[in-house]
Order: sequence, then C-alpha cells, then structure tokens
Amino acid sequence: MLSLKCHSSCHGVGTSARSAGSNAVLLPQLWIARPLTMTCCQTSPLKLLHCEDYHSGSRHRVLSLCAQPQREPESSAASHSLPEATERSSQQEWCIVNFYHLVDIPDATKLVEEHKAWLQQQGLSVQGRIYYSEQGVNAQFGGLKEHALAYTKFVEEQPLFKGLRYSVWPASGQMFPKLRLKYKPNLISLAGGMSGLPITDPASRATPLEPAAWKQMISQALERKVTVLDIRNDYEWDAGHFVGAERPAEEVFHETPVGEEDADIPQPLRGVDKDAPIMMYCTGGIRCDVYSTFLKSKGFTNMYTLEGGIQNYLREEGPDHWNGSLYVFDGRMAIPAGIKSASCAESGVVADGAIELKAAVPCQICGTAVAQLPHMNCANIDCNELFIACADCKTKYNGCCCSQCMTAPRLLRPAKVSGGYYGQWGNYAEGEGLGQVMATGRSREGRVARRARRREAMKEKRAKQIEERNMRKQMMRQAMAQLEQLEQAQQEKTQEREGGAQEPARV
Repeated sequence: MLSLKCHSSCHGVGTSARSAGSNAVLLPQLWIARPLTMTCCQTSPLKLLHCEDYHSGSRHRVLSLCAQPQREPESSAASHSLPEATERSSQQEWCIVNFYHLVDIPDATKLVEEHKAWLQQQGLSVQGRIYYSEQGVNAQFGGLKEHALAYTKFVEEQPLFKGLRYSVWPASGQMFPKLRLKYKPNLISLAGGMSGLPITDPASRATPLEPAAWKQMISQALERKVTVLDIRNDYEWDAGHFVGAERPAEEVFHETPVGEEDADIPQPLRGVDKDAPIMMYCTGGIRCDVYSTFLKSKGFTNMYTLEGGIQNYLREEGPDHWNGSLYVFDGRMAIPAGIKSASCAESGVVADGAIELKAAVPCQICGTAVAQLPHMNCANIDCNELFIACADCKTKYNGCCCSQCMTAPRLLRPAKVSGGYYGQWGNYAEGEGLGQVMATGRSREGRVARRARRREAMKEKRAKQIEERNMRKQMMRQAMAQLEQLEQAQQEKTQEREGGAQEPARV
C-alpha cells in the first residue's frame, strides 16, 4: 500500500507514483519493500523523494538502483538530523533524556518486562536506547516531552533508582529510529565485560566533580601537571575535546586496555605517577565511572570524573577550556559547545547556518582546510568510514573518504555532503537485480578487512600530513633562528663601529 502526501509548497498530488498528477514526482525503478507513507517535495529540477517509515520511526531515502552515488538533496530543516518528527504541532514539545544509575538489580530481565508493560499500559511512546543489567541502567531516549518525562519519573520513583540524576535536552523532533528497551549484560562496550568490576560501589570509583569545580581544576592542569584523560572514541575527540587531553589511541572505547599487564593502561597514563591527579571525562559520565574502577585496581589513587559528563559541563559552564563541538549519539550527531548561551538551548531547533558546528581538527582528507561537522560515513557501502571533511573535499570526493572509494563497485548510497547517518544499506538498493549488484565487488577479503586496510591507509596519510606540517614548522624555526643570528651579528658590527669612533686619539 503506497500513499503520497505533499508539503504545502509542493503542487504534486496523486495516489501513487505511477498515477500522480502532472506536477508529481516520478521515480523509475522504484520498489517498495513494505507499506510506507511518502512525502514528495519538488524543491529543485531534480526529482526527489523523502520516505518516512512509520514502522521504525526512521526516515530513509529510496533511490533508483545505480552503481554510482547520487547527491543527497538538502532540506529546509537541519540536514544532519536523520530522524524527524513524523507529525509536528506548535503545541508539541520534543526532548532527549539521558541518565545512568549504577546499582545492584536482583532481576534485571523481569524489570525490563515490567517497564515495557508499564509503557504500553500508559500509552506512552518513546524511542532510543534503554539498557538494564544486574549493575544498573544506561539510557538515552527521546520523544514528546510529556511521554519522555513521564517514563523518567516512573524510573526515578522506584526505590532501586533513588537519587537518579538525569538531563533533559530540547529537540526539534524524534531523534532516535526506534525503541531498544532490553536487558544487556554490559551497560557499555568494554573489552572483557563489566561483571568483574565493582562499579556499583562508589568507593571503588573516581571522585566526581561538579562542572564549576572541574573548570577550576582544569584551568590549573598544566601548571599542576594534571593528566586529562579522554575516555571516548577517537572520532568523538575529533569533534571536540578539553584542552590538554590527548587523542585516544584506540579507535573505539571497546578497545581501551583492561588487561592485567602493567602496560595495559591508556597511553597517556604510561609512566605517570599513580598518585598524580588524573581528570577523566566522557559524554555522559558512565564510561568514566566504569573505567575508573579498573584504573583503581591498577593502583591509580587520585582520579576525578566530571559529574554529568561533558553535556552537563557545557550547559553549566559553557565552552571554557573546550575545543570544538560535542559528538552525540542521536539524530543531531553534534551540538555546539556554546549551548549555555545559544538560543537553541531553549528551543531545541538550530536553523541552517545559525550556529556553527566547529570541529577540533582540520579536514581529515586534505589535512589543511577547516572541517565541517557533523561527521559523515563514506558513501562506499563496503568502507563506511566515519570521518570529518571540509566542504571542498565533500564535493570533490562525492561523499567518499578517499579517491579509492570513489571507484568502488558498490556505491549504492547517496553522497551525504551535509553529514548525518545512513539507514540500512537495503534502503538504498531495493528491487530486481539487487543480489547481482550487491555481489559485485565482493571478495574473500571480507568487509572488516577492507575497512581495516582503508583505515590504515588513512592513518598513514594523516601521519604524512602531520610529518609535513612538523617539517614546515622546523624549517620556519630554523629560518627564524638564522634571522636572529644575522640580526645579532649586525648589531655587534654596529656596536664595534660605534665603539671605534668614540675611542679617543692617542698622543
């Protein structure tokens, strides 16, 4: 069953793509895998079709089957937000809620079923990730403000979660594709799991600091020789980080060392006195709390974490001592650091170009230009590398991370030059011949190996760019040193001449 509806600015009306009116959008080779409500929009001579899948709550682009990426059309809304509210009203308020609470739960599986039943009984609709385990809860979800806060209050009122601390952020619509409310043995992805760590014991964790105290301490980090440790994925650091924090050596947090050897600690802590102060931070706080228990077992005794995470700090203290923007794991993908005073902090809506999403690193393709957030995935479906690029490189490489990916045989996704998440690959290549096209280019090497090879090539390219920048700096320093020597020699000659002219004549 296929139905079409148009925005008020669009004149195309029809009951199907084949029988639409004279101004309607026509899509050759269109194949729909399931019932969809579709919205067409004639905003340019190009024929566009936006598909909103009400079954999953996510929005996907449906394209004609092709082997080269097409430019994804811009929309009037913030183009980097993948999911949008399916229905909007001036009276409706949307929000995003974040919380975690580390506590011993006797029967987490039973608790999950009770929460699912309560949501259904109350007729509430929220979407996002809500995970429970024997060690607590970790939740990031959103929906209509009334619904999201109702569930939050329900959790807060339960004795197990007394003292629950949560944050509420305004949003322009639904920012999560679906609800994942389930039991998960590990609340975060950590090598070896979390069951062996005493994370529910506050005494086994680092000392939490409120944003104001964190600001004061980090302002003195350099002179006090404090180690600032970023407990996140490396691509989150690229979007933004605290001044003084090194880029994580691990690509993803799951790879953070948790071994028994002395060397099984993050690179910035190797060789550091175990009684020296360490400031740990992450987006919401849970990764720091969990990982600090491991570091305590390794003998580190003077650790501090940021209460409420980076989000809480930026809200309370603004961007002081912060470089770039903040990567977030929802449809926004990134939020500005200046949210304390930004108008979007109240409305939740960021107009195109109203607030700049500044990255903390330059373009990861050319290495020189200013990069544009949010991140984007490589249009090559076999690569899918997450990277930051400048406007010129996004256009030059057609949404790919390198020239090699531009010639890949399975470029089935549109180039997301404005950044943002892709849907599942099946949403970009549906119809007859799908199997043949998707099989093209496959090899025994495997997708993981191909991505690892391309990632290694990008690392080598970045290392070369860094080496070239360092060489230029060294040449500049040498030139300045030579100039200073010449100036000093000239001054000495001038002084000698002046001294000779002033020496009295001998009789």
